[in-house]
Amino acid sequence: MSDFLSNFVNNDDDNEKKKDSKEREGSEQAEKQPAAKSRKKAEKEQVEFDPTYKKRKQKKVFLISFVGILAVVALFVAYYQFTHVKVPAFQGQEIAKAREWSVEEGILLNIKNTYNFELATNKIVKQDIAAGAKIKKGKTLKLTVSLGPDPDEQVILPEFDAMTAKQAKSWVKKEKAENVSVIEQYEEKVAKGMFIKQEAANKELNLKNYKRKDRLIVYYSKGKETFEKNIEVPDFSNKTLTEVNEWVRKNEVKLVTEKVFSQSIALDSVVSQQTAAGTKIAKQEELKVQISKGKPLVVPNYANYTLEEARELSGKISAVLKSTYSETIPFGHFISQNIAAGTELDEKDNPPTIEVVYSEGRPYIKDLRKNTLEGDLPKLFFETYSSKGANITYDVYYLDSDQPKGTVVEMSSYGEYLPLNANLTIGISLGNIQPAEDSPATADEPKEEEQPEEAD
Repeated sequence: MSDFLSNFVNNDDDNEKKKDSKEREGSEQAEKQPAAKSRKKAEKEQVEFDPTYKKRKQKKVFLISFVGILAVVALFVAYYQFTHVKVPAFQGQEIAKAREWSVEEGILLNIKNTYNFELATNKIVKQDIAAGAKIKKGKTLKLTVSLGPDPDEQVILPEFDAMTAKQAKSWVKKEKAENVSVIEQYEEKVAKGMFIKQEAANKELNLKNYKRKDRLIVYYSKGKETFEKNIEVPDFSNKTLTEVNEWVRKNEVKLVTEKVFSQSIALDSVVSQQTAAGTKIAKQEELKVQISKGKPLVVPNYANYTLEEARELSGKISAVLKSTYSETIPFGHFISQNIAAGTELDEKDNPPTIEVVYSEGRPYIKDLRKNTLEGDLPKLFFETYSSKGANITYDVYYLDSDQPKGTVVEMSSYGEYLPLNANLTIGISLGNIQPAEDSPATADEPKEEEQPEEAD
């Protein structure tokens, strides 16, 4: 518009200039005429005025004033536009968006937080200047921002055990119970989608007083986990247990091992596998393999050895050799061993000591008269009979005798084999009779006897 007015004013000036130019040209032509003629015309000439000049002058002043006013208005509008911005509709938007806008436009923000069930955290609830209105740069826009639902608000929990996982998730979403987690896990014994259990982070929390801020986990079943049988079992022959474990870990298979002895397979290597090589199995399926414990310690058959031969055996297996009386097994022959012959023992497991029993034959009672004291009897009967399994007991009585006091002088049995259970009576001298000097030996005096060898 200013260009149009400028053109209009310029056109008027051009017209004035053209008219003045014509007048100057006429004057110049008049001056060229003869002087006489000029004098005559000068006498007749009179001064004339342009009747349109005043109007044109007024019009020019008006136009200049009008253009000036328009310029001032334009400057004011431009200044207002430059110093003011339009406020967007922030309600329901993220506070981050308002912060970004305020930085770009030079607007200060006054933010007030409040709990609000309808709007999520960091969403703008309201603004003090309506959307679309103008605000001057540098001024403050007041915003109310949501903190989400009130965490101290008490919430009535539903009966989760009567709900499915889908229903529980719907309730959590509807009630905006962000601290209630619905977790689905595989469970063979519970049908898919059904309740398993619920656990509060605070074990002492009474769920009747549950508040929105309290942590609660509700578990639901995903049913039995099934996997596709797409894992091919390799040949583990002579592979180490470490290699098997690495394969099992990589393919998420359950390993079941059985330790066995092997004369040929190295320690901790595979002896055999129950699932054949090339078979396809699924994740979490069991893979059973036998792992070598190395060469075993084999318990010998002591029945093949005499007591003396058994004492000479050497090796990593220790044995305690015992002897006991027997009415049926001849002296020196094998009776028993507490660990069966051929049993395989692991050297690393601290093999137990083997108890081997050999026969002492039948118990034999020697003649103890005049050469044994009463005080020697307990030890003699224990070491000779009781410790070797024979229940041979004795009773003593005392009698007058010329033998030293305490000497055995009479026995109910001597110089013969006894049953495993027997009782003897033994007479002990009181030593109260003076012995006769140089008395000849009588036929009743005991003679030294030897224990006869028992036939095999």
